[in-house]
Amino acid sequence: MTLDLCRRWKTMGIAPVVVSLGAGPDDLAAEYRAADIPIETLNLPARGAVRFPALALGIARACRRLRPAAVLSMPLGWHAFSFLGARAAGVMTTAAHVGNYPPVAQPDVLRKFRLLVQAGRPFTNKLICCSSYIQQGVWDHFGIPRSKTEVIYNGIDVADVVRRSGAARAARRADGPFVVGMVARLEVHKDQPTLIRAAAALKASGRPLKVWLIGEGSRRAEYEQLIRDLNLTDTVELLGMRRDVPELLGAMDAFVFSAKPDEGLGVALIEALAAGLPIVATDVGACREVLLDGALGKVVPEGDPAAMAAVIRSLAENPEAARATASRGLARANEAFSIDQMAALYARCLRLT
Repeated sequence: MTLDLCRRWKTMGIAPVVVSLGAGPDDLAAEYRAADIPIETLNLPARGAVRFPALALGIARACRRLRPAAVLSMPLGWHAFSFLGARAAGVMTTAAHVGNYPPVAQPDVLRKFRLLVQAGRPFTNKLICCSSYIQQGVWDHFGIPRSKTEVIYNGIDVADVVRRSGAARAARRADGPFVVGMVARLEVHKDQPTLIRAAAALKASGRPLKVWLIGEGSRRAEYEQLIRDLNLTDTVELLGMRRDVPELLGAMDAFVFSAKPDEGLGVALIEALAAGLPIVATDVGACREVLLDGALGKVVPEGDPAAMAAVIRSLAENPEAARATASRGLARANEAFSIDQMAALYARCLRLT
């Protein structure tokens, strides 16, 4: 998201500089270099309370040297210290991105985030929420007034996804297996295990399929073991981090977004809409918002492999009905989730235009 935002800003005459808190990961370093987007690295300590004053000091020094018109923080919580440093350096326009619902299932973590968000209020102009669902959570659980929040949907390059996924679909063999895919980090706030277990149920019922899990993360070894335990090594593939996601979407028959209630929006879900795929998603706030309460895809209860398997089976057995629903997804993606619209709204919020 940050890379796409910076690319679009450059076309608008805005010169972004990315400030990284640490030296890694650098998965997209080549793309930032190719786009001529400079990256400053603060090299904060790996742990300990000293990180917080170090962050404020590092941002203050960077702002005094670069003299930015505004500072946007992608990490929430840490923004309190970033903006303290920015204000100390004379930067008066600040906004923080809110990408996940407040962690209400973890009271200790919720208290910590609420404290940080409240501490950052004097230095924060706006909290930019990636969905109305997230905005409601910010009001309810962080105690932030409505006037201090704004909703700006995460955006994608819709035309690029359409072009690349369409080319891959046109080149695909018609006699291949039914392919279901999910694109998401392999982390605790996603829910790939429910999809893996749904695949086990489908395989046991005699429904042949392939499942592609695209993304990387700390739970890879856990998922590999689950796949082995369920005898799914011939069915479920972990494809890792990929740069050809639109092409992979074009090679799928259906897209699954198995999420938890703290999901903020789901860029991959939006890409699947643009690619014209039938969609199965968990019935949580963010997915309902993107899919218009199920009008653009099927929603199933959280953590219910049997329900997920039943819907996937229905999509495989009724492809015409599935495609009819999927055909409306592109209009939704163009209307609400374009990268150009996102860049323009962020620029306006940050008073850059």
